[in-house]
Amino acid sequence: MIALCKRLSPWQAVLLLVAASTLLRLVAAAAVGLSTDEAHYALYGLHLDWSYFDHPSMVGWLQAIALQFSSSDLAMRVIPVLLFSAASLVLYRLTLTLFPQESPWLGFISVLLLQSAVMFQLIGMSMLPDSPLLLLGLLALLALHGAITRGQVRYWLWLGLWLGLAGLSKYTAVSLIISVLLALTFTRQWRQLRSPGPWLALLLGALLILPVLYWNYRHEWISFLYQLHHGTANPSWKITRLVVSQLAQLLVYGPAIYVFGLVAVVASLREWQQQGAQLGTQLCLALALPVLLLFGWNSGYEMTLPHWTSLGWIALLPLLARWLQRNWNKARWVRVGSRVSSVYAVLLLGVLLSEFVFSWPSFPDNRNPLRDIYGWEQAAQTAEKLRAEMAATPGTPPLLFTENWTYASRLAWYARPLPVQVLDNRFDQFDLWFGAPQNGARGILVVWPELQANPATGGAGQFAACTLREQLPVMAHGNLISTFSFYACDEFKK
Repeated sequence: MIALCKRLSPWQAVLLLVAASTLLRLVAAAAVGLSTDEAHYALYGLHLDWSYFDHPSMVGWLQAIALQFSSSDLAMRVIPVLLFSAASLVLYRLTLTLFPQESPWLGFISVLLLQSAVMFQLIGMSMLPDSPLLLLGLLALLALHGAITRGQVRYWLWLGLWLGLAGLSKYTAVSLIISVLLALTFTRQWRQLRSPGPWLALLLGALLILPVLYWNYRHEWISFLYQLHHGTANPSWKITRLVVSQLAQLLVYGPAIYVFGLVAVVASLREWQQQGAQLGTQLCLALALPVLLLFGWNSGYEMTLPHWTSLGWIALLPLLARWLQRNWNKARWVRVGSRVSSVYAVLLLGVLLSEFVFSWPSFPDNRNPLRDIYGWEQAAQTAEKLRAEMAATPGTPPLLFTENWTYASRLAWYARPLPVQVLDNRFDQFDLWFGAPQNGARGILVVWPELQANPATGGAGQFAACTLREQLPVMAHGNLISTFSFYACDEFKK
């Protein structure tokens, strides 16, 4: 491998790495069912709209494109696979643009770091709002560099385009506006606000997010209210939540990115204080710090899911690659830490991808950590068979029911186009699509993940009676992964 790399240019090495990574993700993508979020966003594409309850419209629009060709699990993952591959190539170009005086292999190191993280590989295989956001964030930083160094209107227009599309991808893209303001502050370029470029960029970005604003206007701004409540619902800040959130990020991004990334930030700030910062350093910090600091502090109120900070970590990769290259021969601990991190990344990625493809290692019954991606297609088929049998009996037309939106996303995707109603009291996208259960409703209630006692009946928000009709054990290599239970339920009471 080393001899091969010596014969390749940095660009050729990046293309080889990205091609191999893309192929591995496609193989894994074809082997397992959709996760909760993937199924939810696939349903976005099935129910095309200007926007949605919990996220803007981009993921739904992209999945609607994929649905024109196929509705297979692999088809629902092709676009995120391509988006991540494109983000890898843009990261290479961005790194060389931000640090033109460094070795041309710096871009390869950035891409290698990106490919080493389990979290980035999962984002690169699963359609999440972060899938387009990572690519758009890098493109925005590239355009911002051009706007600052050249001041031409075309770069500002490119920036407005990427910002607007990012706003269609995820609400946290608002941090990109803060990044632009920080970059202008760091570089002392506020005079650019006297030119038309920034205002044209702002206008273009605002025009692009009009579908989201229009949808929210028609739905009483429920998305914005939900996001505000989502981040501020817990009044107490706890250090334990922050620590657990950070440990989770260490696990899925790996020591090379998490530990060395933070060290690189500190080293860059010291260099900035002593010698002045390069433009590349300023732009990386402007993009990374708002995301990492926002979710870092807020994780004390609500634990941060690891993919929420992905834009911040990818923004640090050029800076991290530069720090590693500069300190490789200066400090033995850097070399040792990098090798340990490499072994960690290879082992973790190898186990995860091979578990997708070969379902190993085996786990005790009901203890497989990936059990939520198994069995839902079979469960949907069983539920529909039982619903059809129930429809042949007197009464109102039976529906499919489940307990919350996470179960409903997979059940509704694999049972499409049948409606699936959710029994909990939380208002969400399923209430908009299929409505809430009404008085007198009946149907098949799907209970998961383990064998459970009969569901509670007789009270408000419950059925008058439920009878167990069937159970579906999900097996892999002789081990029980989970059990689906199907109940015939009558007379729902609101």
